[in-house]
Amino acid sequence: MLEFQGRDYLIATSVKHHGDWDKIYQDMHVPSSMTYEEAAELIKSVKSRVVTALDDDYPSEILKACPKPPFVLYYYGDLSLAQDHKRIVTVVGSRKPTSYAVEKTRSICAEVINKGYIVASGLARGIDTIAAEATIDTPGRTIAVLGCGIDVVYPPENTLLRDRIASTGLLLSEYPNSEPPYPYRFPARNRILASISKGTFIGEAGPHSGTLITAAFAMEVNHDVAALPFRCDEGFVNNSLIKNGAALVETAEDLVDFLTSTTHYYGK
Repeated sequence: MLEFQGRDYLIATSVKHHGDWDKIYQDMHVPSSMTYEEAAELIKSVKSRVVTALDDDYPSEILKACPKPPFVLYYYGDLSLAQDHKRIVTVVGSRKPTSYAVEKTRSICAEVINKGYIVASGLARGIDTIAAEATIDTPGRTIAVLGCGIDVVYPPENTLLRDRIASTGLLLSEYPNSEPPYPYRFPARNRILASISKGTFIGEAGPHSGTLITAAFAMEVNHDVAALPFRCDEGFVNNSLIKNGAALVETAEDLVDFLTSTTHYYGK
């Protein structure tokens, strides 16, 4: 039987179950058959830094707001960046964005970074990558929440960007080691993105975009949503989000006003 409990037990169980929240939770409610030696080997396999829900430095807003907050978070970089959620804005959007969305996202992110904010994204292709690049290049601090193991580079073309974030910002994942980027892991990742920040800015979202999952999670945890407006005939749902209460953001000043406002946006 396992001879220790607490954070070591959480880490070993998380690695054993590949970061799967439901399986970790189930394992916590039955007598463990894991031996001390097995647990020690699982913990030893982790190369990244680790914070558990039992630790004082676990990001408080994730613990408070996130649906099924991860029992364990794996990370590289400065974990303290995840603590100041009122200074964090989540930026997400299409993997194949229009040139308009790319240009506006890049300029808005660069300007809000100069005003002292931190940009969080999912490091996916498209808008997420543009937001992270603009932040790093400004230069500024950025948080990337991954939908794969903390040691996996995905998408592969973001190798250099990922390394830069790890050295100057924060790479964060609930999945240990080299867990693959399975599609179902990205919606799960989005709940963390929606919870870590004061609000979520939608650079671009199509009718069936995964970006809308992040917006839905933000609404669920009572965090605000803002969106870049588009022409009415372009087929994007940003304008629908705005009609339903999301803040309209055309400039960095609009985004700062959104982040500092006491007004609630979207679904309230």
